[in-house]
Amino acid sequence: MEEGKLSKLQITLTEEELREIEDLFGEYLSESEAKDIVLLNKSGELLVKIGDITSDVAVTVSALAAGVFSATNELARILGEKEFTITFHQGQETNIHISLITSSILLSVIFDNRAPVGAIRFWAKKIGSSVKDIITRAEERASHQETKVMDEKINEEDIDNLF
Repeated sequence: MEEGKLSKLQITLTEEELREIEDLFGEYLSESEAKDIVLLNKSGELLVKIGDITSDVAVTVSALAAGVFSATNELARILGEKEFTITFHQGQETNIHISLITSSILLSVIFDNRAPVGAIRFWAKKIGSSVKDIITRAEERASHQETKVMDEKINEEDIDNLF
């Protein structure tokens, strides 16, 4: 992928991959004492969520987290960095840690204010590492499918048949 270009690769998680991620998130939610864990793509599309967060709020968090991450990476570029891979926001009651898992996938972990910053970073890294292989598999599958579609020849008759 060219620098400065958004990935157009759309991954699709299988039911088995979704279950696997949800099971891992469920374990880590309890162990880490996180409030919520949200997996999203850089476009802001919600992929997986677990915790007390509602679907509507998770969709909104995904869109905003992707926007914050994008803005942060523009700041990195201006400062001469290739990218920043972590964004952290600390509030009076709630903290959110957003991290890059793969080139197109972000992990957002939401904690309350009782968790020390070091613990938040530790758990976010551990959770991200645990799902990276699953996401990489899905990205490779999507890349292969994209290549296959691009290799197929489309002729004028195919286009006429669309209408």
